[in-house]
Amino acid sequence: MAGPVVLVAAPNEAFRRSIVFLLASERLETDSHCYATGAFASTRADHAACAVIDDEAVENWEDAPLQFDRFGRPIILLVSLFGKVPDGPLLKQLVKPFLGEPLIKTVRDAIAGV
Repeated sequence: MAGPVVLVAAPNEAFRRSIVFLLASERLETDSHCYATGAFASTRADHAACAVIDDEAVENWEDAPLQFDRFGRPIILLVSLFGKVPDGPLLKQLVKPFLGEPLIKTVRDAIAGV
């Protein structure tokens, strides 16, 4: 793979694999994890262009805003319709379930700085 690295975190293995497959089909390299904490602590996090985080991968919502701020790059948060999510300048929310194209567009926009 020869594209930007995207961190992926989702505790459901099938869902995580489908996100990784979708991003790989767009020539984006991924670093996948079960939980957000593991993704943000990975050795590849410093080189990631953005992160795609399932809301179920956030282990502690009280710590989430600080984790997101420390990452310092765009985060696409995949949320349930009724999820309560903190606001953040680099945080973009997509409601689950989503089709492939909205996620790809949001990741591409994040990488491009749009």
